[in-house]
Amino acid sequence: MMTVEIKIRKDVELGTWQGIGGAITEATAYNYSKLSPSKKRQLLDAYYGKDGLDYRWGRLSIGSNDFCLKPYEYTRKVNLSDFSIKHDEEWVLPMLEDVLRKKSLCLVATPWSPPKCMKLTLGNFSVLKPWYYDEYAKYIRRWLEEYAKRGVKFNYLTPQNEPRAAQIWESCVYSYSAQRKLAYQYLAKKLDDLDVQLLLWDHNKKKLAKVADKLLRGNEHGRTKKIAGLCYHWYDGTFPDKMWQVHQKYPDIMMLSSEMCCGFSPYDEEEWQNDAKLYLCELFADINTGASAWIDWNMLLSWQGGPSYCKNYVKSPIILNKAGDDFILTPIYHVLRRFTTLFPAGSKTVRCEYNSDDLVAIARKTKTGYKVVVANVSDKEQEVKIRLDSKNVGIILTKSEITSIDI
Repeated sequence: MMTVEIKIRKDVELGTWQGIGGAITEATAYNYSKLSPSKKRQLLDAYYGKDGLDYRWGRLSIGSNDFCLKPYEYTRKVNLSDFSIKHDEEWVLPMLEDVLRKKSLCLVATPWSPPKCMKLTLGNFSVLKPWYYDEYAKYIRRWLEEYAKRGVKFNYLTPQNEPRAAQIWESCVYSYSAQRKLAYQYLAKKLDDLDVQLLLWDHNKKKLAKVADKLLRGNEHGRTKKIAGLCYHWYDGTFPDKMWQVHQKYPDIMMLSSEMCCGFSPYDEEEWQNDAKLYLCELFADINTGASAWIDWNMLLSWQGGPSYCKNYVKSPIILNKAGDDFILTPIYHVLRRFTTLFPAGSKTVRCEYNSDDLVAIARKTKTGYKVVVANVSDKEQEVKIRLDSKNVGIILTKSEITSIDI
């Protein structure tokens, strides 16, 4: 058995871990509406309670996305004369209001697409018409104001979900220069008096180092107080090296994982254990490279992985049973629960260094020293040596074990 050495870099402080959360999609809210009042309370406890996942974050879509019952828009007119969020009052707002009565959240808003009246189709993708940037910024502000009237205020806004992807569902493609233009010249100015900050990118991590340079440096408009940092998705890989490059180059920015989920397969507890490991590896890698917080995708999907009007079915940590009147806590949920127990929001994170694909590790300060959380993601026992200055602690991790060690 080979020994893996984990070195705690107490000299490399990564900031305060701000916790995890999930997106309140229309699919989630629709499924939530099927539950009895007592089951709704149990679901909210499972996600937001201190004995549950202690969710601190939420993400909402501005307009429809692939996890809606059907596409919809808030306006069909550029001047917004017919603007209305009435559609959200059926499912999304009632669930969001139930959640916020239970717990205050840090909320992120994301559009999947501008209204069709502001878009131009070019081949197999669409873009925001160059002459409608100001009108689109007004549209975003109007949405934030309408939610504020209902007592919902957002902490962060991302200008576009997956701005480099042309999807079969709602999407809009932006070049790097177009992303900068929208964020710096229009949204930052139009939202200047609102207490909301911008998180740029909101797409995959493979090119994150390049993305950071494109969006945070070399911009003729300069950084503004409105630009808080970057957010990203998991779908093309974890890429801790790219994350670490960005953190080292831009240590003052916020790094938020804004979306993750695994592809659909019929529910099987043993099979879904593999997906739980993917969640764990992503979480640990992000935290160990400077992430501040992490948001999962759908919170409550059906047994079939939906509803999704375009049939883009996926998994969620909690799913409805086949009858649709109760829910199941899946292995993904249980691994997140184990994680939040050992590494709660508010933890002061320090860097761990190790060289192994068979385990993941993160560390936090305690009143008396440091606590290292280690997870064995292999199918065999792992011998681990944890080193802090001249101190050494050795342990044996059984298959799939997650534990914490004080040093």
